[in-house]
Amino acid sequence: MPSPKKRLRSQLLATREALDPIQIAEESRQVCQRIMELPQWQDANYVLTYMPHRREMDLRPLMEKAWVMGKKVVLPRALPAKRSLSFYEVNHFRDITIGVYGIQEPLAKEEARIDPKVLDLALVPGVAFDHHGYRLGYGGGYYDRFFAGEGSSIVRYGVAYSFQWVNSVYPEGHDIPMDGVVKPDGLILSQRDIPK
Repeated sequence: MPSPKKRLRSQLLATREALDPIQIAEESRQVCQRIMELPQWQDANYVLTYMPHRREMDLRPLMEKAWVMGKKVVLPRALPAKRSLSFYEVNHFRDITIGVYGIQEPLAKEEARIDPKVLDLALVPGVAFDHHGYRLGYGGGYYDRFFAGEGSSIVRYGVAYSFQWVNSVYPEGHDIPMDGVVKPDGLILSQRDIPK
């Protein structure tokens, strides 16, 4: 019998896969607007974001806005052998390729590689989030390992549809909470201190 965490992941992924493209576009637009209102967004020079996968919230309009504003847009690239992430600045959508898990990732150009210590704000996808800021991902632990180590001081916000907000994601000892979660209807801060 699957664990409660696995059942929750399966249920919410099925719900997300059934979303209408019009709903995805509208809720993504609302979330992008909410993010642009955040002081952490306005003050950030380097923003870690992601390319949408399997009907995740689409932040590409936010990336375009960041480029216009002169912000540095950074995307993660999975390193499966190390079960870790590397980070690259992207200046255009043509700087993106399909990675090992079928997820769009930045091209691995050495001149575009970014030291994660410069990141000011991380916008993180997930399957679900809870009121303590814990995130349920796909189960690989890539973001948790990053935020437990090099990325521990970065302000990090989960990005979610309203149905992805749940009572508990059944966190484990290695799970690292977000500072808050941005949803179409607003920002919910987690019950952990936000780094200044």
